[in-house]
Amino acid sequence: MKRILVVILSMVTGLTYAQGINFENVPGWKEVLAKAKKEKKAIFVDSYTTWCGPCKQMDKDVFPVKEVGDFFNVNFISFKLQMDKTATDDAVKKGQYADAAMFEKTYQINSYPCYLFFDEHGKLIHKAGGGGLKPAGFIAIGKDALNPAQQMLSFKNRYSKGDRSAEFIQAYVRKLAAAGDPQLAVVADDFLGLQKDKFSLESIQMMMFMTTGSSSKYFMTLLKNKEKLAAAIGKEKAAGYLKKVVDAEIMSRALKVEVGKDNQKSYRIDEAGLSGYFRQFYAPDTADFLTAFHAASILKMLDENQAYLKAKEVLANYGSKPDMQQSAQLALLIARKGTNQEDNKLALSVLSSHSHTSDYLLNQTLSKLYAYNEDRAKALEYAATALGIMRKNKPNYPDISPEEFLKRTLSSNVTPKIVIN
Repeated sequence: MKRILVVILSMVTGLTYAQGINFENVPGWKEVLAKAKKEKKAIFVDSYTTWCGPCKQMDKDVFPVKEVGDFFNVNFISFKLQMDKTATDDAVKKGQYADAAMFEKTYQINSYPCYLFFDEHGKLIHKAGGGGLKPAGFIAIGKDALNPAQQMLSFKNRYSKGDRSAEFIQAYVRKLAAAGDPQLAVVADDFLGLQKDKFSLESIQMMMFMTTGSSSKYFMTLLKNKEKLAAAIGKEKAAGYLKKVVDAEIMSRALKVEVGKDNQKSYRIDEAGLSGYFRQFYAPDTADFLTAFHAASILKMLDENQAYLKAKEVLANYGSKPDMQQSAQLALLIARKGTNQEDNKLALSVLSSHSHTSDYLLNQTLSKLYAYNEDRAKALEYAATALGIMRKNKPNYPDISPEEFLKRTLSSNVTPKIVIN
């Protein structure tokens, strides 16, 4: 009897996640507004699409959590609004198509998930977004929506009244970015235009924050002024920023899909295209090395034998170019599963100049390679070093022996594959 009562109540009051957020099961926005006015409560609207992975993650990991439900159910009337259309939509979803279209246009929704907060009269007071949130992070968004000082509406009002202080604009830009608000670039450019020193630390931090890819105007400005970037944040951080942006597009630039006559898809490495991409940022010889190195790395997901041959080609043509991390990757590509002793010796020789280091990955790689070369004492020596580094960085790492660590290292030889469908 109790179970039947729970089902009936959920049908009447809305969509519930056990102890999580209670989303109203009503025909549309008009009914949500009416309930909010009656109960004098703010409104939370989860704008989502059926194809949005982060939206599904929030449905699975955040909305059903008791602490999230305890906070949102007390403070908000909550409503889920599907923004796309599918062939399986029921009558209720179809009845909300007009609401979805109105929301998208009125509130400028261009990324998902999008979290909208309204006062009891239906006035938008806060906007946020983002998947991958933890329950505490999502509750923090709800608290901001209830705090006039942190509401997006308050920030917009301060901006429209002329507040251009660096601290305020930086906070405002972060809010606009989190909400996927189209005013983001306008506000950021306004801030940059007002700076007397176009390459002050504040200006550079703003351009770094606004960088969305290698073609971003902010990235191109900093790339052309690398010396000023390094002077503001340090050479190491500057190099790391530039590399991170460039590296983020390697996979999409390198992999090309080809469709055969039978509509079967296949992948190939576009080395010419990848070389052209790298030459925008590096000297020709460095660009050619990076092209060959990344081609070898990506080939491992397509054909391990081709990756092996490419790695040997990289060593033959660019033996002095690879850094420590790149050398470790090439060594593993050459050693493969450790069944060929000549390859095992070649792999170890690649790392001969890096045999004394505090780098975890390199020590782990050396432990594997020495095991392949049947030098168990050396393998355990590097396994112990790698284990010590891991425990220093992660105190909660399992209390295992070097022998067990080596055993796990040798068994972790799985390479992700690109699935063709």
